[in-house]
Amino acid sequence: MAVNSLYGGIGRALSHPGYCLLWWSNGTNTTGRWLFKVSLGWLTWEMTGSPAWLGIVAFADTFPMVFMTIIAGAWADRIGHLRIMKMSQVLVVAGGIITAILALLGLLNIYFIIILSVVVGASEAMTIPARMSFVHHLVPKTDLSAAIALNSATYNFARFLGPALFGGLIQFVSIPVIIAISAGMFSIFYVALFFQQADKRDHTTDGKTKLILELIEGFRYAYTNSGIFFLLFLLSVTAILMRPYIDLVPGISDQIFDMGAEGLSILLSATGLGAMVGGIWLARRGKTEGLTKVFTWSLLISALAMLLFVMSDNIWLGSALIAIVGMTIVAGSITSQTLIQNTVDPKVRGRVISITAVLAWGLPAIGAALMGWIAEFLGLSVTLAIGAVLTLLLWLWGHKAGNRLKTMLENEDIAKEKKSKTLVEK
Repeated sequence: MAVNSLYGGIGRALSHPGYCLLWWSNGTNTTGRWLFKVSLGWLTWEMTGSPAWLGIVAFADTFPMVFMTIIAGAWADRIGHLRIMKMSQVLVVAGGIITAILALLGLLNIYFIIILSVVVGASEAMTIPARMSFVHHLVPKTDLSAAIALNSATYNFARFLGPALFGGLIQFVSIPVIIAISAGMFSIFYVALFFQQADKRDHTTDGKTKLILELIEGFRYAYTNSGIFFLLFLLSVTAILMRPYIDLVPGISDQIFDMGAEGLSILLSATGLGAMVGGIWLARRGKTEGLTKVFTWSLLISALAMLLFVMSDNIWLGSALIAIVGMTIVAGSITSQTLIQNTVDPKVRGRVISITAVLAWGLPAIGAALMGWIAEFLGLSVTLAIGAVLTLLLWLWGHKAGNRLKTMLENEDIAKEKKSKTLVEK
């Protein structure tokens, strides 16, 4: 009874064998992905000692998602969700194995790291739309919300578990061995896909849709809807000013706390744990009312926590503060997604949500490259502090604008009225 009140329909979602298989195998894959990402980040830092190279590697890993996710969504509709997952995941596995072999042979240099990061990042991006859509085929509509929520919670748990696993393994084995372990975790998901059955609805389409025109229409709608534009604008700016910190943590651990790989594991685990707590809290909260306030206040709290973090010199105080940063950034992401889905016209919902996904994955990659370059001249502490201060200034505007727009964003009836007016004007 207590479990049901805490987790809602998650138990029912896991009662469906296909979804249960997808959930745990993809959870293993995502944990391996973070293990792979942290390993390459630390290897990059050992090779170069440069925040700029950390930013470049993070950019190479993440930025392909901006382009590939849009293409992958169209391809998945044309050739089938399960088929595109199999095709993409075999490239992820191959990229992981090649990286491990080069590392074990001592041939992995910074240029190979960048190339292989692009390959693995782009291949993983190809699986994302298909993986999200495939859930609809594995559970009935009544359990869909719980299944999607469980996927989100699992992703954030993997953000905690992957770095924690790295911190434990690095005490006993070398980084090349850890990379090989991550490649094995990629393989588990790939093998599990062969035990899935494509649903009858998982069919190809004629492929003649006007993809570019539809995307332009989605961007136009997002720009002309004041509430959605407000959310997307704040998400975009904070994605550049705040979220890149996670890709710079290897340098932060070494330069600010002088703790190396152990500090890296502690800080990444803390931020992942904070993100997971934020996700669970919002899942339990379960209502739209007040989410605009949660969204805007999360900006303020994350910026203040980041400022305190860069001024701290104790790893445990720093980990507590970075957990707050992780929690509030995830809270901002979840609340914005909920408010957008509450406001957006159903006819363009998929396209607007895809825009938020592109912003969420692409802009932090640009921010990481930019902040890594700036940190070469100003240092990581000053660079992160500048981002936090700019976010505080942004909050002064965002807090007032949020109060003005919260009725439209949170009230379903008024939101529908606004949407109707927007469509009539067009």
